[in-house]
Amino acid sequence: MALKRILSLALIICATSASSTAYAVQNDFADFKKKYQSKHKEYTDDYTQRYEVYKKELIEKWGVAELSSDTEYVTYSNDKSVKIIANFENDTIEVNIQRDDQQGQITPEEEEVMVRDAIMEALNVAPKTAAKQNVEFAFTPVKNPQTALTLKPKKLAKKVSSKQDTLLKHLGINDGKELKAAVTMVEEVPAEKQQAIVVARTEKRLSQQITQVEHFVEREELPLKQKKRAQRKVAELNSQLNELNQRQDILTKKNIKSYKIQLKRDRFNKAEKYLSQVAMQANQWKVDQEVLLAIMETESHFNPMAKSHIPAYGLMQIVPSTAGADVNKKIFSINKNPTPELLFNGTKNIEYGSAYFNILLTRYLKEVENPTSRMYCAIAAYNTGIGNLARAFNNGERGRMKAINKINKMTPEQVFEVIKTKTHTETQRYLIKVVNSTNYFAEHI
Repeated sequence: MALKRILSLALIICATSASSTAYAVQNDFADFKKKYQSKHKEYTDDYTQRYEVYKKELIEKWGVAELSSDTEYVTYSNDKSVKIIANFENDTIEVNIQRDDQQGQITPEEEEVMVRDAIMEALNVAPKTAAKQNVEFAFTPVKNPQTALTLKPKKLAKKVSSKQDTLLKHLGINDGKELKAAVTMVEEVPAEKQQAIVVARTEKRLSQQITQVEHFVEREELPLKQKKRAQRKVAELNSQLNELNQRQDILTKKNIKSYKIQLKRDRFNKAEKYLSQVAMQANQWKVDQEVLLAIMETESHFNPMAKSHIPAYGLMQIVPSTAGADVNKKIFSINKNPTPELLFNGTKNIEYGSAYFNILLTRYLKEVENPTSRMYCAIAAYNTGIGNLARAFNNGERGRMKAINKINKMTPEQVFEVIKTKTHTETQRYLIKVVNSTNYFAEHI
């Protein structure tokens, strides 16, 4: 009896100890989570503050704040008197320089050197370095708050480095000789024409961003917190669009010299830089190379600095809270979202995009029997999410398997037609673009 009492007491002590340990671990995790969320909010608030001040400074200087997008990288000199826009879709580099009336006339030779130096300073840097120098991409807080609202000074490079991976190389300019040849074909854009261009493209850019974010908000798998954040972003973008017309008068008062260079790259040449990485990831995740290249072209036109207001980041426009979170959880067993800094790493971005496409094919759509139908659905889901895809086949109702059962009774052509007619306009265009792009790359690889 005494032995039994001793054993019982020992069991009680062990159970109590285990319970206490579990409680302590739970509390430690809760404390860690609270601190992590607090730190994340601190980072977000810090970035938002810097970004908003940066925008106001640009509006004051230029009349309108032209900022980076999924297909454009926009950067300004430290004093914000020079604006460079690298457009990866239209394959152009634009240089805008604000000049003082007292600076006088310059010769064509001086003009050429001025444009070349501006391009070298802005684009002869690695994407990673550009992200640190550009307020738009500096997501983590800087150590010295006094310098938080300004760009870091950039040392003017004398030549395009043969070893360094620079933004110029991403634009197909591999050395100083090629840059000089490109600059000799520079076209000066008349001031009035340029002002009209700036207003029109800013209006177009804002309208596209509003459409993208509104479409993104419709995703049923989107966390409520992010839905609300996206809705606030739509309101903010609409406000900017309404204010745009009021700023046109300010633009006409700016003494701006504008120059445009049309690059002469072949369509396939834009993709060549990524072929080996895509081949490796395609093999790893059992996805066709041409499909990955088509998604990259449609999402960013191979812009390594691509970012959107959704927000999505990098070559394959990964959304941290949806595709990024899915890959982290299902592939890497990580229970948090990838950071923007990680997703601006080209190799990592292609890995995440390829892994997410594999998840769509092998998990969410694995029951779709026809491989072509499955591919069409995965392409559409990459853009709109599985929930919205299912609704297109269910007349607006939820139900993944219900939709898949209907898809399995259709031909691939019928599946394509449903996506083309019953999904969001953005997804309809997306499917057509990616399929056409897939066919193009299949012929060229």
